Amino acid sequence: MTTGRRPMTSRDALTAVPSRESPAPGPAGHQRALRTLSPAECFDLLEPGGIGRVGFMSADGIMMLPVNFAMTGKTIVFRTAPDTLLALYADAQVSFEVDRLDEALRAGWSVLVQGHAHKVTDERDTEHLEDRTHLEPWAGGARDVYVRITPARISGRRIQPG
Repeated sequence: MTTGRRPMTSRDALTAVPSRESPAPGPAGHQRALRTLSPAECFDLLEPGGIGRVGFMSADGIMMLPVNFAMTGKTIVFRTAPDTLLALYADAQVSFEVDRLDEALRAGWSVLVQGHAHKVTDERDTEHLEDRTHLEPWAGGARDVYVRITPARISGRRIQPG
């Protein structure tokens, strides 16, 4: 008797959706602890700067774009070019997300900031940010528009061995 199904290929396995009868995770899954981070822990994780993603509403819908960032006090700063979507939609409500993952250990953390972004237009403020952050965009070209995100809410989670 045939079921009308063909054998599963490796391509099928990549796109397969687990069934409800999928086995529960093995012992490794039970040894992980998911913990909510305090705002202070979240700011500590953001302090070194690095790579994050800015989420904002554009004319084409919700956009998520990567940026390299620095922290100054409790605010997030990144640079962009004047002709980018990030500059066009800079004065708005945004989400900002940063994470670090170790796939081999199945551990990591994620921080989500929700707040208001605004372009830094005052020349003295811009000079202060240049001196304090030494932020160098990875992307080429003139990236002389500084954008600051002022957090309204911050939350985070960490998953680690239990």
